[in-house]
Amino acid sequence: MLCAFDNEERPDLVMSNGPWYVKRQNIGEDKWSSQFSPDSLKGLTSPIWIRLPSLPLHCWDEINVCRIASKVGKPYLIDDNMFHWGRREFSRICVHIQIEKILSLGVWVEGNSGRVYKKFEYKKIPNLCYNCGRI
Repeated sequence: MLCAFDNEERPDLVMSNGPWYVKRQNIGEDKWSSQFSPDSLKGLTSPIWIRLPSLPLHCWDEINVCRIASKVGKPYLIDDNMFHWGRREFSRICVHIQIEKILSLGVWVEGNSGRVYKKFEYKKIPNLCYNCGRI
């Protein structure tokens, strides 16, 4: 979707007040550049939600969740429900990813009994190949 604005402040307002949804799907917002090619995904980003299930307790804070999620993309929003004690089965965070890059399938995290591998659970990505990590 391409949008045109009647003044210079509105694009910044749109970019800073997301995430935006169309038919209950996150849409990415990128500023147009003269290098843009509709035949390429280079430079395009998309917000996606990832779950981090069963993290060690010492990782259940904003700094650690953002640090872990930054292995996928740029942290954007944290689901506040993860900070309620009744919701400790997973943390959920929205990150901006570079669409042309391969998505990481997981990350090594230090636990009480050594390093453990934690898989990322990607939500609502219809065309994700879980073998190669590409959209």
